[in-house]
Amino acid sequence: MKTFLRILAITALVIIAFSIYIATRPSNYEVKRTKIIKAPLSLIYNTVNEYKTWNKWGPWRENDDTFTADFSKTTTGENSGYSWKSRFEGDGSIKTLALKENEAIEQLIITDRRGEAYSNWQFESVEDGTKITWIKKGSLDFNSKMFFMVLGNTEEVFGDILEISLKELDTYIHSEMDKYSISNSGVVEYNGGYYIHLTTECSFEEMGAKLDKMLPEVLIYSMKKSYPRAGDIFTLFHKYDEENKRVAFSSCIPVKERVNPEGEIALAFMESGRYHKTTLQGAYKYSEEAWKKAFVFAKEDGHTIPENGKPFEVYRKGHTDSANPADWVTEIYLPID
Repeated sequence: MKTFLRILAITALVIIAFSIYIATRPSNYEVKRTKIIKAPLSLIYNTVNEYKTWNKWGPWRENDDTFTADFSKTTTGENSGYSWKSRFEGDGSIKTLALKENEAIEQLIITDRRGEAYSNWQFESVEDGTKITWIKKGSLDFNSKMFFMVLGNTEEVFGDILEISLKELDTYIHSEMDKYSISNSGVVEYNGGYYIHLTTECSFEEMGAKLDKMLPEVLIYSMKKSYPRAGDIFTLFHKYDEENKRVAFSSCIPVKERVNPEGEIALAFMESGRYHKTTLQGAYKYSEEAWKKAFVFAKEDGHTIPENGKPFEVYRKGHTDSANPADWVTEIYLPID
């Protein structure tokens, strides 16, 4: 009996000592992780700000088929959020407390196993893309301290969660940016009219750099002259020499009336006509594929391209309209007999 009481007393002392040890461990914590993602800042900010995307990359749902999310009526901006249930992670909720567009987002996280925590996102444009700083800070109650005694310290546990989520965010962002489609838009009537342009001839390899330089130059010139635009910027192809790898083209802006440009920029007139149209939605890097398909589409529809015909491409939507290349729209027009 004495031995049993002695064991009981020792066990009680161990429990008391362990409880005192747990209680005296630090309650407050702050964990920070950073990552640079090669993507526009506004696209990343908008993705983090939209809770409906968190199912694709966010924490707590990784490899958890019991995870279910319940979104609030508002999923972006201040007071937006969602809650979740999980057999493995427990139940919780997250809410946006404040935000500064394209700069910072402040959130409150409440979980039944880890208590309350604050999450702070900071976004900064850098040379290689966008630098994201994600900070999680909070205070642990007794049960939470017990939890981390088993799993490890907060720096390791929360740090791993933040790192994995940032990696998943990077993957998700690029998968969204890489989405594209090429569609056969059939035969259309394209209205002609005046346009101002810069014209050049160069090798295939030089074409991209030339376009990047000439299109803004024509646009800035037209804005300085206050020319009334009649449509979107386009590139008109005069020659495409596969044998010698040479191309001649003009960077053009349609104008509503006859104007008198000066210097290298000239005025021209395009007659109206019938064209076979192909639409690329997505980044311009897919334009080569789109052009190949454009000729296939036209042939499949029973049309021929005249030898002296001048095809062109119109930039309906670009980086000034959306930070996400998947939203960009380029239309290819092939003249037909």
